Amino acid sequence: MPVYLKSNIQSLYVVGVPGSKKKVELPLWQVEIFRTKGAANARVAALGEYKGIYMVAAKNGVPIRDGPNNSTASQVFRLREGQTVKVLARVEGEAVSTGDKSLPGEWFQVLADDGTRGYVFSYSFKSYDETKEGPPVIASSKKSLSGRVDLVFTRSWRPEYFQEMLDDGRVDLDLFSLRYGLFVDATHRQIRLELPGASELFAYSSISESSEGIYSFEGSPLKARIESERSLLLSWVDDSPGAAPDAASQAAEEGDAGQAAAEAAPPPRDDLAAYKSAGADGRAALIVLDSEPREAIKLEELRRQRLLESFVDSGGDWSSPEAGRLSFSKNRRFSWTGRSGLPDDYLPEGLGDYGEAAFRLFLDKSLEGEWDGAFSLRFDPPQSAEPGTPRPGWIDFAYRRTPEGLVLAPASQGPENLVVAAVDSSAQALVLRPAAK
Repeated sequence: MPVYLKSNIQSLYVVGVPGSKKKVELPLWQVEIFRTKGAANARVAALGEYKGIYMVAAKNGVPIRDGPNNSTASQVFRLREGQTVKVLARVEGEAVSTGDKSLPGEWFQVLADDGTRGYVFSYSFKSYDETKEGPPVIASSKKSLSGRVDLVFTRSWRPEYFQEMLDDGRVDLDLFSLRYGLFVDATHRQIRLELPGASELFAYSSISESSEGIYSFEGSPLKARIESERSLLLSWVDDSPGAAPDAASQAAEEGDAGQAAAEAAPPPRDDLAAYKSAGADGRAALIVLDSEPREAIKLEELRRQRLLESFVDSGGDWSSPEAGRLSFSKNRRFSWTGRSGLPDDYLPEGLGDYGEAAFRLFLDKSLEGEWDGAFSLRFDPPQSAEPGTPRPGWIDFAYRRTPEGLVLAPASQGPENLVVAAVDSSAQALVLRPAAK
């Protein structure tokens, strides 16, 4: 089609409709510009069998990534159930599995309905050819679930980010815990919600439903909207009818507003901060998991244990005159004694000598060539601490083994959960040698 005008201010093109004199406005990201008809036709031909192929997300929270792999590629968008993407090409990518089970599917480069480009794995999608048929109907659509408040009481509801962690292959055992979720007691008319950012107990007298399909648990501020048989939105902060679920839905649609050039993907979300604050704003998105959470916890514990044992078997007892002695044991414990000469930027003051060790972190690709891995130390609370004092948090270190010994440096996580994104280059590198037996 001919292009008559480009407006950077309004982020749109004015184009002509083929076969007519009509002109329409299209967002910049929806149009690819070519200098000749031949070049445009070549682009169409390059789409090949995928010219008319679209895919529809079969569940909430399916990620679009900046590369065709789950382990290291960042998320650039999350799709709602029923949201459509345009398939651009099939690409080679990393195999995808849940636990020890490989998932069937292929990687595709796709275009989302706000201009975001990236890669998805087809397992959680239904595809269709628009030249032959319309979009498939997702069985668990909202309309078919009207009046199904019983789902709140008959499903095992967990935080939405649980599935995100499973999809990413990075399970944070501090946040992926069986204590988090929605727990109902219909006999006593109580609902308990436990999230990293909220702990609420709602006692209700009855349940009412609005014309918009929003359930109010009378006598409490809790409202709920069933998005599908596997997706539930909750709010307990706004008494105006429908306000909370609508706001939560808008949050789930993050990235839909605005127009962006095809080349400019939105920055990755700060998933780590979002997970830690889940529920803090008085809203929550809950889902029914694809798999049993206990199995995921067991597999993650096994992964960490194997890394710890491998580290200890290769040498888990280290020392230096300045840093003292750092020792690891296979029972997930460590001791760090005699560290009076340790640089100030390594550990906070007032810590004891013992604590818990965990190989829970993943290195960002940019660090893999320089560092062998990373571990976390969490010191025991001091004996003088008052009852109920929060336990100190994890302190993260990158490490590498060299002929001189074990080299350590303070590390920090980026926006992606459990991914070490940076090592403190200003800190003095710490070299520990194998300790004398």
